[in-house]
Amino acid sequence: MSPTTVLKYIKLEEALKKIDLHITSSLPTEDVRVSDAYNRILAEDVISKIDLPPYDIAHFDGYALRSSDVLHASPKNPIKLKIKSKVFPSTSEVAYVGEGEAVYVATGSFMPLGADGVLPVEAAIVKGNYVEVKHAIKPGDHVIKAGSDVKRGDLVLRRGHRLRGQDLAILTLMGLTKVRVASRPRVCTISVGDELIDHCEEPKPGRVPCSHALMISSFVLRDGGLPIHFKVVPDDVSAIIETVTKAVNCCDLVITIGGASKGERDLVHEAMSRIEGASILFHGVMARPGRQTGLAIIEKRPLVMLPGLPHSTIVGYQLIARRVMFKLMGLEVMDHPIKARMACDLELPPPKGFKRIIFIKLEEREDYHLAWPLIGESALLSIAVKADGYAIFNEGLDHIKEGSIINVYPLY
Repeated sequence: MSPTTVLKYIKLEEALKKIDLHITSSLPTEDVRVSDAYNRILAEDVISKIDLPPYDIAHFDGYALRSSDVLHASPKNPIKLKIKSKVFPSTSEVAYVGEGEAVYVATGSFMPLGADGVLPVEAAIVKGNYVEVKHAIKPGDHVIKAGSDVKRGDLVLRRGHRLRGQDLAILTLMGLTKVRVASRPRVCTISVGDELIDHCEEPKPGRVPCSHALMISSFVLRDGGLPIHFKVVPDDVSAIIETVTKAVNCCDLVITIGGASKGERDLVHEAMSRIEGASILFHGVMARPGRQTGLAIIEKRPLVMLPGLPHSTIVGYQLIARRVMFKLMGLEVMDHPIKARMACDLELPPPKGFKRIIFIKLEEREDYHLAWPLIGESALLSIAVKADGYAIFNEGLDHIKEGSIINVYPLY
């Protein structure tokens, strides 16, 4: 065992405080075209400068009319209106409906001036240049009012929001061509282990494909970063120091995977302690899995040490590395957990004084989610593959009852 690898477990809350204290925003924001902004993270709130829609528009194909003209319309007392013209969403001229008139409107057309309701085509009886109306139309019937979608001055999207396809659509409708987003931090992943190989081949004794780096790089990409994959590093202190030194000179965040525990070949901690000017903020978090996760600062660059077992790697990234990356972007992690009901009793694994993280499979019911805990050793990647998310259970708990409401943090 390496004599310098001494894990001193601290509470997760303390680890998060250390991140917030020592990691500050170091990346500028940038303006990108809305068409190129998918999955980017907003660096400022988006406030609408216009109403959407900007004018009243027709909700159905039909005939725009004055509701006062057909107030007493009935099957026994049909009212005839003269069809004055037709308008479509592409029509630029403003139409006008006078007393006793109607204008044909296609769905999405701007409502003619003077009209306050639409008679759907299904209910219209057209005879020559007239349309018969056999029931009253109330003001606002089948009309989408100006500003009913978004009002001028509305907060549409918040700072820190990851942009989705529907977000890009509304930004475009608001007339925006560019949006300010957080710069994408360059994140190096360095896998450590004599057994690891960069190229893919069938696993065999002493030869294991470097799968965890691909997984972490995918998480980085999901969370708005630019993943940079370094070649596998053997269990050698000098080689680890050399690779980490190169990484901190070209990246904003370095993530090592493996070699973070207390075994004979767990040498990452020792390598960090030998780098001149490096500061290990913590190594060991009271959370299981993921308890061997650590954080160091090297030449003002953060380095997160992740354990090598799959569950620990995932949890260490989700709880620690992800927060570090968001802090670099000047943002807070904005989790949106799903409320779910435990599908069965759950006996939490030891140690009782640690937070326990359990992978969860969700089953959607009519008006709620059922949470099925997935239990198994940290080396079993298939458990994480089956999971929709994970739940965090606080220290001191040993039993969760069926029916208990829990927060499930999505893993997609």
